[in-house]
Formats: sequence, C-alpha cells, structure tokens
Amino acid sequence: MQRLGDGSWVISASDLAIFTSCPWRLALLADEKLGKGVNVPDVTDPMMDLVARLGLEHEARQLDILRSQMSVVELSYEPADPRDADTWRATIARARQETLDALSSDTGALFQATLCEEVLPDAPLPIGFQGFADFIVRQGDVWEIWDSKLARSAKEHALIQLAAYADQLERQGIALAPTVRIVLGDGVHSVHELQSLRPAYLALRADVMELIERRVADADPVTWRNPLYAPCGSKKCPACSEQIPLQDDLFQIAGLRRAQRDKILTGGFDTLRDFSQASRDDVRRFVPGIGADTLEGLHLQARLQVATQDNPGARPAFEVHSPGVLESIPPPSPGDIFFDFEGDPTHQEFAADGSPQGSRSPDDDSVWFGIEYLFGMWGENLNPDVPDTSFLPLWAESFNEEREVLEAFLELLEARFLAFPDMHVYHYAAYERTRLNAMAKRHRVDSPTLQALLDDHLVDLYPIVTKSLTVGLSSYGLKALEALYFDPDTRSGIAGGGESVVAFSDYRRAHAEGDADAAKLLKDSILHYNRIDCLSTRALRDWLITTALSR
Repeated sequence: MQRLGDGSWVISASDLAIFTSCPWRLALLADEKLGKGVNVPDVTDPMMDLVARLGLEHEARQLDILRSQMSVVELSYEPADPRDADTWRATIARARQETLDALSSDTGALFQATLCEEVLPDAPLPIGFQGFADFIVRQGDVWEIWDSKLARSAKEHALIQLAAYADQLERQGIALAPTVRIVLGDGVHSVHELQSLRPAYLALRADVMELIERRVADADPVTWRNPLYAPCGSKKCPACSEQIPLQDDLFQIAGLRRAQRDKILTGGFDTLRDFSQASRDDVRRFVPGIGADTLEGLHLQARLQVATQDNPGARPAFEVHSPGVLESIPPPSPGDIFFDFEGDPTHQEFAADGSPQGSRSPDDDSVWFGIEYLFGMWGENLNPDVPDTSFLPLWAESFNEEREVLEAFLELLEARFLAFPDMHVYHYAAYERTRLNAMAKRHRVDSPTLQALLDDHLVDLYPIVTKSLTVGLSSYGLKALEALYFDPDTRSGIAGGGESVVAFSDYRRAHAEGDADAAKLLKDSILHYNRIDCLSTRALRDWLITTALSR
C-alpha cells in the first residue's frame, strides 16, 4: 500500500492478502500512511528472509527453464520516490508500456512484467493498482500468467494475485488463456481456471478500497477492538504481536481460539485480567457457546497466567489436575535417551538440469522436501570418545547422509535396547515421530528397531504436560516451559528453531565457499542449541516426576 505525494493511493495484491489474514493490520497501515501517529512495527524474521531468498532462487530456476525453451523478454522497473507523484506515475507508466510492447512482439515469454492502473474501476477515491507478474507465457494466440511459489500447494493469496494481474491485462485488451498457473516448489504446475478466481478478487479489492475510504474519513487512528477490522491475533503478525500484551488481550490465553475469544468478549470480559478475576458463576452465566469443561479450562488458564504475571520473580504458577497421567511416565532408566531433531523444511537438492530430486523409484515421482540435518541425543555414556560423553549429535548435509544417519541412529538404538530393555526415548511434541515415519518411507527403511521405538519406547512429553497440568504461561512450547525448571540464563546463542534453520543454510553456504572458520562457528552454534534442547527435555521429564507429581 502506497500513498503518493498528491494524496492518491496505490494498492497491490499483497494488500489484499494482508486484509484476508488481518484486517486490523491493514487498517493500521492505512492510518500510518495518513500520518495519524501510529505505525506497524517492523519485525525481523530471519526464517522469512531465508524463505524469500529461496523463493528467488526457485524463480531463477524457472526462468532458466523458460530460456532453454523459448525467447524471454526480461523487464525491469526502478520505482521513483512516491512523494513525487507525477514522476512516480511517469516511471511506472513507462515500465507498463515496455510490458505492453513485449506482449505485442513475437517473444515466447515475459519475465517481471509491470502492471498498473492510475484509478481502479468503482474506486471511491483515487486508488490505483500496481503489480509485477513473474512470468507471462505465450500459449498459441493467447497469454497465460504464471507465478512461481516455493510452497507445495497453491495458496489463496497467490491465486488472488494472478486474478489481479489478469484483470489488469484484460482491460488493456490482452488476449488471455482461460487458465493461470503456479509453478510450485516441487516443480509441479498447478493450473487453475481464471473465471473461478475473479469473484473473490473483485470482492477483496472492493473491501480494501472501502477500508481506505473509511480510514480517510476517520480523523482518529483505528482502535484495537474496532468491530470493522478484526485482528488475527497471530504472534507472527507484527501489528497484533505488539498490541496483544499492551491491550491485555484475551489472545494471550494459551490454546484460545479466535471464536472462543469472540464469545468471551460477548460475555463482557474485555481483557485477560477481567476474565481471570471473574467468578466461575459469572463466567458460566455470561459466556455463551463454549462447553462447560472447555470454559472452565480457559478460565483456569487465565487465572494462572495472571498469577504468573503478578509474581515476576517466581516460577510460573501451575496446577496438577490429572496426577494419573504423570504417574504413567515410565520409571527412569540409565539407558534413557532424550532426543531432538533439527530439521530444515525448505531443503531441496537439484539435478544438473535444475529439476528437483526425490524418489528414485520408477513408480514414484515425488519430490523430496526437507532434511533432518541433526539427530541430537542426550543420555548416559552415549558418546564415550569425547569429553561431553552424554551428548551425541549425528549430522547430515544431504539426503544420502540423512539415510546414513538414520541407519546409524537405529543401530545405536538396537544396541541400547539390548543393554537396557526398560529404556525409553523422550521427545517433546509430535515432530520427531512424524519425521521418523517420513524418513523411513523416504529411504525405504523397514526396521524392526524403528517399529519397536515407535510402538514401545518413544515417549512424547507434550501430551503428558497438556493432559496433566495447567501452567500459567501463554505457550506450552518447550522453551516456554523452561521457566519451570531452568535458570533464566541457561540458554544462549540461537533462540529458536527458525534461527537454527537459517544457521544451517548459512553453514552450508560458508562450507561451499571454503570458509571453514565461519562454517565451524555456525555448526557449533547449532550443536549448542540442540544440546540445550535435549537437556531441557530431560529436565522437563525429571521435573514432571518430582516437583509436579509431588503437588
């Protein structure tokens, strides 16, 4: 969204996507452009930066493929300062004309076509449009609009984007194919009927233009609970993540759904503290449409979170409501292992022709996404040949190495099961089980040891926590729970899984460029992070069978 120096507006398909996910964020953006003294915070997300870079690499591969098949006109656009509205418009109009000229030529495809319109049809104010199509490809006598996306399925916002570009081209008199397509991250072309996409695009465009009109007419900045602009409440939303704690919003309640929040608000409880301090009778009486047990659980969660907030120097408040679940934790064994994967969901490997690699089976053409680059384990005497005998990291940088590491992991478990028949492998949340199954399928590993692990020895502590305890924290993630049993300075370095993925990507790049020192520092940082995750899993298990069970 841009506001030019003469007060006119320019929107893009990205603004429609923001409105779809969080109307409040787009309203705040409009007020920021209007100079109402508000701003949408900039949130730095290294993982999103990595995904953006990989998306550009994916786009470049598709460009190379098209170049090998046909002539391609590569276009460019350098925007002018939007404060100088006349120069800005003249610059983008020249880029659009270059696009139209290329569409009138005998070329086979266009790359990075510029599309724009000074004032959209039915705009209540001077509101225009700009967009940049990845590819426009000749299909006989007509043109088909393509987009490249790293995702493995077509997302709604990407389809709306293509419909927006088609709308612009059709009103310039360009003959279009009845379909549009997205080249997905696995190389699959996802083809969609254009006619079916138009209604959603036009409705969204009208909603966004109406939002701008309303924000222009309102002298005051948008308020958090404005009924016209619902917040999404996501921690990943820069607008919401800032306001939720400032407004003491109900979104802070762990496990709360947006529909449940709406019902609690309808009951007259506007903040976390209001809800927590209400009597159980009032909560039952005034909050409609939530089952009695669920509502009681949310109320308890709110009360414990406020209790934690009110005692910042103490451990989080918690209550045990199902001690039998805690008693089901297996007795500790000297053979126990505490296990944590580090995985990169964006990892792909490519053949010399740029095609993504995957299954080597003649009856399976699936493309492989994601790698588990580190199998981290903590257990007594797991790694006897190094000073830190309890931590064993198994490292993989390719799909072939991932198979080797999986096999080494299973060999270790087989020996461990024989030595300690009562041992268990502990992890937190479903990721490890899910990925073990996926890797076994990927690498065609049919192992009785793996089956024994999955059936008898693998213990997920997450459902044990959520079924037995209510903890006064806004998240039940492992790192959040560490406030129960770790000192505040226990963790250092990499702070989360996303940072670990970025560090792995940077490590691979440094390694490929021959920068051994940088590569070692990055790898060591990942190993340190994973080691703490493994230790945290053990500390949580121990805390559950001592402190929690003694309540």
